[in-house]
Amino acid sequence: MDGGTFNACYQASGPLPELHMKFLSASTQTWRVIPDRRSATPYSFTTASLTDVATSRNLGTVKVPSPIQGAWNVEDTLNLLYWKRSNPDSGCWTSHQANGACDQLTVVWDPGASDGGYWDYGNTNYVILAGDMPDSHHLVLHEAGHWLQWQLYNHWFPRVTNCNPHYINRSSSTTCAWTEGFADAVAAYVLGDYRFVYPDGTSYSFANGRSTPGWDAGDTVQGRVGSSLLDLWAANGPDGGAWSRTIRLMTYNASTDFREYFLTDRPTASPPLSTTGTARSIITSHTIDY
Repeated sequence: MDGGTFNACYQASGPLPELHMKFLSASTQTWRVIPDRRSATPYSFTTASLTDVATSRNLGTVKVPSPIQGAWNVEDTLNLLYWKRSNPDSGCWTSHQANGACDQLTVVWDPGASDGGYWDYGNTNYVILAGDMPDSHHLVLHEAGHWLQWQLYNHWFPRVTNCNPHYINRSSSTTCAWTEGFADAVAAYVLGDYRFVYPDGTSYSFANGRSTPGWDAGDTVQGRVGSSLLDLWAANGPDGGAWSRTIRLMTYNASTDFREYFLTDRPTASPPLSTTGTARSIITSHTIDY
């Protein structure tokens, strides 16, 4: 596929009496979008049929039907995360699985539902979306970011406390700020920005300093944690201009909170990730003082 155009090939001994194409809201066995938790079948649609096909034929413009376009918004958004996953060992999401045995990221999207916007940890482990939520790439990637952290931790996840509700700029707990801040950072890093964009198009900037009005301080604030991660991974940051070294570290070190990640686990990376100099200045600028 190139710029929205595509070619599909087939082999046959003679003309085909009928031909159509079927599209699924899935990518092989790596991720899929399904209509409800009980379904194993992705959304789908088919093109109009062509008859007596003996040579190349043009399907014309192929569009996802309007009522189910959200499923392909999600499918395309997850593709962005997949290409940034930083797993050099296999085609799976993380190095914990080998080719042919990948875990599949499943997203449930019901356009008529109101229950959504979370990762169903400990039950289906699906990402649950509803209504217009697929319109926000950030929301989709944030919830997928929770699943990715669980994958990096090889199906373990911190015991999160005091996290309902939680806010970008307000104090919750160290575990809530770590898991929510990481998910915020996943979305912003993949999309190359520094904010969270809601389905209605409004956004909240992660920019903050020691005197930013309306922001609580410290590593119990998800926005402080998320912005620290983004600055560590930034092109001019101390981690080599990417998140790949943190992804590798998290694959083998399951941090309970940001303090453990920064003080205990970063020095164990190979080569070690800095906790002094620029790295320390970054977290201090976001009011995280260790």
